[in-house]
Amino acid sequence: MQKKRKAAAWLVHLYTASGGLIGIFALFEAAQGHVREAFLLLVLTMLIDSTDGLLARRVRVSEALPNFSGAEVDNLVDFLTYVWVPVFIMGSQNLLPNPVWLIVPVLAALYAYGQVNMKTADAFFLGFPSYWNIIALYLYWLRPEPVVAVLLVVIPAVLTVIPTRYLYPSKNQLLRRTSWSLILLWFVIIIYLLLQPQPDQTLVYLSLLCPLYYMVASFYMDRRIRRRLRQAARNSVPEPSSSQRSV
Repeated sequence: MQKKRKAAAWLVHLYTASGGLIGIFALFEAAQGHVREAFLLLVLTMLIDSTDGLLARRVRVSEALPNFSGAEVDNLVDFLTYVWVPVFIMGSQNLLPNPVWLIVPVLAALYAYGQVNMKTADAFFLGFPSYWNIIALYLYWLRPEPVVAVLLVVIPAVLTVIPTRYLYPSKNQLLRRTSWSLILLWFVIIIYLLLQPQPDQTLVYLSLLCPLYYMVASFYMDRRIRRRLRQAARNSVPEPSSSQRSV
């Protein structure tokens, strides 16, 4: 039984690691100018990243393999697929008005992954969770004006250092059904658009509703949690005694 648990745990870790292998091929595709193919592979890595945690908790990998950290592997894979490959695409496709602006997402991501509480105890991301692959995708599709393109990397970078909670759909139960429904729909739309040589711009803009929902829902939950914590702090303050009130 123990051997089966260990084998299942190693398979889950291999599943997580496969995202890194696919990420390398995404980088190869991007280097050859096959950007749509690169983004399709990055979408596949996102699907793996969205599901490997569910499998890990089901198999209880930390109990089966206590000396191996799937979380560390996951972070390494994520930095490749959420940061390095998208930043490479931004630079190679001239999606920003000047290559110097590539420093912004790189520094923001390094700051995010350097935080010990990047993923909070109550199952949230703290600060913008380095979705630079999504930002690069919409920069590639929309090719906005230079000022807008710069804002699309500067604003998330600023949000990275602001300790706001962001939904962690694969781990957090809050708004889970709504979030997963929209995320799955978004994946379907994104894959369909990436398979088209010339994607329908109307559908591209409609697909932005999912990232918009994610941001609004995250800010709403953060505000609600902060309000509840403030209320709990006020309730925990003891009332002054009658002698203290009379002084």
